[in-house]
Amino acid sequence: MWFDNIDKMCEEAVETLAVPSAVCAIGDREGVYYKKAFGYSRVIMNEDKPDGVFKGPIPDGAIKATTDTVYDMASLSKLIGTTMVVLRLIEEGEMTLADSVSRYFPDAPEDKRNITVKQLMTHCSGITPHFNIQSECKKNNCDIPHAVLNYPLKYEAETRVEYTCMGYILLAKMAEVCTGEPLDKLADRLVFEPLKMAHTGYCPMKNPKFEGADIATEEWSPKLEHYIHGVVHDENARYIGGVSGNAGVFSRIDDLCNFGVMLANKGTFEGKQFLSRSTFERAITNYTPYGPEMRGLGFQLTTGGLNAAGDLYTPLSYGHNGFTGTSLYVDRETGLFVVLLTNRVHYTRQSDGLYRFRRRLHNAAVADHSRMILQR
Repeated sequence: MWFDNIDKMCEEAVETLAVPSAVCAIGDREGVYYKKAFGYSRVIMNEDKPDGVFKGPIPDGAIKATTDTVYDMASLSKLIGTTMVVLRLIEEGEMTLADSVSRYFPDAPEDKRNITVKQLMTHCSGITPHFNIQSECKKNNCDIPHAVLNYPLKYEAETRVEYTCMGYILLAKMAEVCTGEPLDKLADRLVFEPLKMAHTGYCPMKNPKFEGADIATEEWSPKLEHYIHGVVHDENARYIGGVSGNAGVFSRIDDLCNFGVMLANKGTFEGKQFLSRSTFERAITNYTPYGPEMRGLGFQLTTGGLNAAGDLYTPLSYGHNGFTGTSLYVDRETGLFVVLLTNRVHYTRQSDGLYRFRRRLHNAAVADHSRMILQR
């Protein structure tokens, strides 16, 4: 019936070791039509340093993934957590898109004083995409925001887009300075509670929301000398303490479906306004015509070219993905959304089998959803 091809693709992705597990949901403005789990939340059961890349076979003791399995959202955290927090604070009058770094950090270096919230949300601030924040903090004897602020700019703001985790780390720190609340508390209050995302949050090993949960296992960490499990995969976010603007959110498929329904309805959830329509439309506007990527306020916008959302989504559809193998994209015209949760780095972070699988999955979902709508 509808979405049978999704079953086949997910099964194939697990069998070919493109991903250890895949939990997928498909829905639109009316709700969720498809939700299934495939594969294993943990395959490599020992804590021995891996000898090369896992090539199978799957051991008998491998833990099956279910629709209750919790995943590290990785950079999808930028959308679910930081972006939504900032948009809500803008609506409450606490922050504005024109607010500059210097408003929150008066001692910011001259070349970064005038960087704005909008530039940080659209990844065109010129802040370097990535560096080891622990090294910079130790080298300069400074705190986390000043490690970002003291690092040299890579380019002049609003001349190009270069996706930056460091910019989002700074953005979250600005929200914390603005409100006096930590990011995890802000996200609970402003995002997860209103959207009934009861199993979404940060630091799952000490967060009662995740008590007894099966948390998907990530890759071997040379630094930790064991497989990453229940702590954030991203090294910078881990150093920050697991609550970071760029990564750190953990969640499961039902909560992501609530989030997807809200996105499909452009800010409305269960008949209540989560974000105003005006706010939402501005968030999915393309602010970066100079490219090479199209960016809204925290949202990646599809271009119709090579994209994680495949080939068939309407241009300027919106969503985000994460390094661990998570993604959520919404079609701008139909409201179709696809959530894909995987722990693809469990075998190795060099695994690239996810990328084609994800594009194929989105293409099949768009086609089947279109047929389903015609015959409803």
